[in-house]
Amino acid sequence: MTKPLQAQGLTVGYGEAAVLDGLSLSLPQGRITAIVGANACGKSTLLRALSRLLPPRAGKVLLDGDDIHRLPPRLLAQRLGLLPQSPIAPEGITVLELVSHGRHPHQGMFGRWTPQDQAAVTEALEMTATTALAERMVEDLSGGQRQRVWIAMALAQRTDILLLDEPTTFLDINHQIEVLDLLTDLNRKRQTSVIMVLHDLNLAARYADRLIAVASGRIHAAGPPQEILTEDMLQAVFGLKARVVPDPVTGKPMMIPVGRHGHTPARGD
Repeated sequence: MTKPLQAQGLTVGYGEAAVLDGLSLSLPQGRITAIVGANACGKSTLLRALSRLLPPRAGKVLLDGDDIHRLPPRLLAQRLGLLPQSPIAPEGITVLELVSHGRHPHQGMFGRWTPQDQAAVTEALEMTATTALAERMVEDLSGGQRQRVWIAMALAQRTDILLLDEPTTFLDINHQIEVLDLLTDLNRKRQTSVIMVLHDLNLAARYADRLIAVASGRIHAAGPPQEILTEDMLQAVFGLKARVVPDPVTGKPMMIPVGRHGHTPARGD
């Protein structure tokens, strides 16, 4: 399987501190990959580096063999889409206007709006159940509605690779499942490569073809959920004592934390 997006010896950070140090990985084409790890381990930093938001101090990121820092911005945006964590919309912009921004990389020098642009925006609104919000101001939406609108903008971009940093943030469990089902549909119908940071390990294991566990700025383990989500990994990466059992719906691994109060004494104990 080809690997269109790769990091080679990647070192990035903020200020004097290096968050990722000499990290290398390859992301398979046409699959869903979930990046997991404890807080401040470098998950979001890795996603930002893969999308060119953070320049490397050493190493490089390759997209189909091309260094992403050498690609023209418009060409990169046609091939790779990003939904960052907590994006901020301009004031006074409607949902339709924001989602339409996803089409800018595909428009020519004169920015003419085409039937293909309209179809992409309409489909993105429908897929995220935000059509009824089209004329609303983004600033007036709830957190969950706003998150779905940002996902719609990313879908309207229609790239072969989609990077998402916590796409289920602000969503209740029902909408979390809807968004992850949507991304799975997108992957299966269009073979879109989806790379996302997720905090919920059970949802990551259920929806991802591949897990990447990050610890202290390095790849601790990478592979199918059945190989990666283990009790040893949970202890090493999260410092968490847990049991791993088969998910009764999918058969994939499911994590159950033990905790200090996990045992309920029986009557008479």
